[in-house]
Parts: sequence; C-alpha cells; structure tokens
Amino acid sequence: MGNAKILILGAAVIDVVIHIDRLPQAGEDIAGRQKGMIVGGCAFNVSKIMGALGTAHDLCVPLGKGMYADIIRQELLQSGHWPMIEDERCDNGYCLSLVEADGERTFITMDGIETMWLDAWLDKIDAQAYDYIYVSGYGFQDDNPGSEVLLRFLRRRKRSCRLVLDPGPRLLGKRFADELLGMRTILEMNEAEAKAMTGEANAAAAARRLYAVTRQPVVVTLGREGSLCRSNEGEMLVPSAPVKAIDTIGAGDSHTAGFLSALSQGKTLREACEEANRVAAIVVQHIGCSMG
Repeated sequence: MGNAKILILGAAVIDVVIHIDRLPQAGEDIAGRQKGMIVGGCAFNVSKIMGALGTAHDLCVPLGKGMYADIIRQELLQSGHWPMIEDERCDNGYCLSLVEADGERTFITMDGIETMWLDAWLDKIDAQAYDYIYVSGYGFQDDNPGSEVLLRFLRRRKRSCRLVLDPGPRLLGKRFADELLGMRTILEMNEAEAKAMTGEANAAAAARRLYAVTRQPVVVTLGREGSLCRSNEGEMLVPSAPVKAIDTIGAGDSHTAGFLSALSQGKTLREACEEANRVAAIVVQHIGCSMG
C-alpha cells in the first residue's frame, strides 16, 4: 500500500491562539497573551503534518471569500495544494483557541463557508479514486446542513476504501453515526471522546464497544500514556515517550496524521500507533500544530 491514494476531506479555519493561566469563571475578566493567527481546522492540520512526513495526499477544504480565506489560500498554495473548492458566499470561519498553563486547550468556533457543503462542490471529485478518506466528526452534526452532502459523497467511495474518522469533541450526530461507523471505518479519538461516545467508564471498555460496531481498528489516545488500539488482533497499549507539552492544539490531528501515514505505507497497527505517538509528541512541544 505504499502508493495508496489518500483524500483529506474537511475544514480549514483560522486559529486565534491565546495563552491564559486558566479558564475564567463566569463573569470574570482575566488577561490573555495572543500568540498569533494561524491556519488550522482538523483537515488542514492532518494535511499539514502528513506533508511534513512526506506522505502524498489530496486536500479538499472549502475556501470562501474574505480576510480569513485569503490567509488560508496563501497557506494552501505554499504547501503545494491548489484549492479544490472555492465559493464566494462568505468567509472561512475562525476558532478562538484558549491554551492554559498546562497546555490544555479549549475552543470557541465561529463557523464559515467550511460548514456549507454543496453536492456541486464534490461532484467533480472521484470518490472511487481513493484508498483512504479522512473525515472529522465536525462535519457530521445533526444540525449541520452539509452533513448529508458529505455522506452522499462517502457513499460513492469504492468498496475497499478505508474511512478514517475522528469524531471530535462535539461527537457525531446520532443519525450519521449509525451509517458512518459501518463504512469500514477506523476510529481515532481521545479518551474523553471515546467515553462520551459509548457511556463507558474507561478507554478499554469504550474501545471494545466501538470495535463491536465497526469491526475495524479503534485507536484511543491517552495523552502521556500513549495510545490504546483495539482490533481483530485484540487489545494493545502502545506507550509514548514522555515529553513536556507546551501546546496541545493539533495533538489529536497530528496523531491521526502519523497513524494514517504509517498505515497507508503498509505498516502494522502497532507500528502505525508508534509512529502516531512519536509525531504527536513532537507537535505538542511547539506552538500550534507544527513539527518545528
């Protein structure tokens, strides 16, 4: 699978990164330190790290018209990706990323063109051409009108295509989860998301329950402890080297990028988890989703 064809499908937004000592209480005013405006969004972050790893892929993110879209367009072109979708109805959205002293982050997102998917955008993309398609759960909320558009596109994929899905902190809408989880779907998520998605009290039980539905590998990231993988080979805990986290923005996306890159090269599940842990450990030592 060294020449596997990969599509990264989702959003590119602007991350406004602000460092704070802690989250404010209701009605409180605290000081913050702005660390810049960078291009982010799950799909863009996964693509950025895969590019740094030298893994060829196509990136499909909607590009609007406005200040934020101009910044994103420049980043896309610099990374070698020509915009696949352009629509002038509105600008791209932005995300306020609050980073606490321990590296933990909290997001406030203002949606833009990246949530307004149209069938006409995706009609020109051949879903049958790809061996792997990455998508984020942000695109499959019950109140997101673009969710049905994305689902119709995924139904056109070839039978052997593997879907790599990161449910994200908002999780999947129920009616989309029922179908998405049966699409030869590899799940990549953190422990809190896995427990919220299943109602289980621990990561191992959550992974077992999700595997029973997907019958495909389920990868749960455990922060400093590494990652847990449940598959037809059983359960394995893959440890990660300890590092001092400076900023965890993009940690999950970079883990997914490392995992997908390794998997598409024919590596074993253990090797893919080891590579994902290694990549994420590098990224959390930098500001924003970056390997340096």
